[in-house]
Amino acid sequence: MTRTGFARALTRLRLLGWMPLVSILLIGLVGLLAMSFTTTATHKSESIHLQDRQSLQGTLGGLGTQYVLFSLKEGLDYASTGSWNLRPNDPTDTARLQSFVSHAVLLNYGAAVVSLSAAPLSTYAAGPGVPPPSDPGYKPMIAALLAAKPDVSSVMTVSGGIHVVAMGVPITVDGQPRAVFVGFVRLDTSALETYVRALHYGHTGQTYVVDSGGTVVASTDSTKIGKAFLYTSALHGIAAGRSASFVDARTHDVVSYSAFGVGGWGGATVQSAAEFYGPLRSGQLRIELAIVALLVVAAMIVLVLNYKREVARRQYHEQVAYQAAHDGLTGLFNRSILSERLVQALARAKQQASDVAVLYLDLDAFKPVNDNFGHAAGDSILVEMADRLRRCTRPADIVGRMGGDEFAIVIEDLHSPSQVEPLTRRIIDELSRPYAAVHSVGVSVGVAYASQGNATPEDLMRDADLAMYRAKDSGGNRDEWAEALGVR
Repeated sequence: MTRTGFARALTRLRLLGWMPLVSILLIGLVGLLAMSFTTTATHKSESIHLQDRQSLQGTLGGLGTQYVLFSLKEGLDYASTGSWNLRPNDPTDTARLQSFVSHAVLLNYGAAVVSLSAAPLSTYAAGPGVPPPSDPGYKPMIAALLAAKPDVSSVMTVSGGIHVVAMGVPITVDGQPRAVFVGFVRLDTSALETYVRALHYGHTGQTYVVDSGGTVVASTDSTKIGKAFLYTSALHGIAAGRSASFVDARTHDVVSYSAFGVGGWGGATVQSAAEFYGPLRSGQLRIELAIVALLVVAAMIVLVLNYKREVARRQYHEQVAYQAAHDGLTGLFNRSILSERLVQALARAKQQASDVAVLYLDLDAFKPVNDNFGHAAGDSILVEMADRLRRCTRPADIVGRMGGDEFAIVIEDLHSPSQVEPLTRRIIDELSRPYAAVHSVGVSVGVAYASQGNATPEDLMRDADLAMYRAKDSGGNRDEWAEALGVR
């Protein structure tokens, strides 16, 4: 900023005074405080909501763990009771397997007896069959069994696209493991899938159970069973035995997960962040959330008050600007603005090769109205005169009050003086009509015409003023023309 510009700004600041500046600073501080409250409230509500979801996910994870453990227990209880012949395709063992599958609550798809060397001995399936021993899905279960622990397989597929998992427990004879009892669960009709499918969170929420390889075991959308779970960060967390929540940067989904602690399985809930952080579920809000809501309401009140104050300030400035540009009595432009518009009109006329005319008006016999009827009557005539001038002129014409009973009109975009003559006649006729039963005045009009804008504003206004006085000296209620300037 130049020294002159700085001096002007300082002068404006002094003219405005300190109170407007203080008000602006206060509004800014209130706005910042409201933004701070809003941000704090948003973060707090998101944190509480995320904690609720993680707590719910932990509960679901616990249920999933219980499901796996109950399935293993179902197989373990049956494997450890009764006697097994443990011979290949033994009809007694096969009949036992069929009876088990028929009465099993969880492992009701099929069952098999497998030797410690992984050779199948007896098998029964309620469906197309069971996965062969070579299926890689057995790998996590076999690894656990070698460590003498019951465990569960990864997702496997049999004929017809049926997805199953296997749960293996040792068959012991005289306290020694002699074979392995394997129970199979059909995933799309399992009790776990039935439970998970009933879980819904808004329009986008989905719940998943995944195995140690990241394949979906159960899902709210049953078509996802047997497919890969795409949130690798959650899979890494489950593999590490953790429970957590995060917003996926790729999909913008809120992901909550928890490890089951058995078989490398885990559970996860996925919902779009837009819906998750939208309307908070009723009945699950905490006391902290109520405080956050109050802060949000308070922030909104501050913003509304600030907005109203800003509107009032803007309206005030608009009113001040209007008053600075218009005559207080008639609402027409004042002398200063009319002079500015005349300068602009002449500049446009030079660019567009058009003409400009100025009409200078003065009421005839106006002083007797004020003397005989008072200034209120005179003011009413001036107001009515301004309205009549607006009706006579085009919207683009500039009509202003020069002071007292003198008015001026700037007309641009002309190409011949003949375009002005009907207007002057109409103005004289319109303004000469009685304003009331006892009020009758005339008007004298002076016209100055500039071809192609070749005149100064001062010369044009002066010539129109002089022409007006000639009209008045000639008896009034008529128009007189000044010599045209810059005639082509």
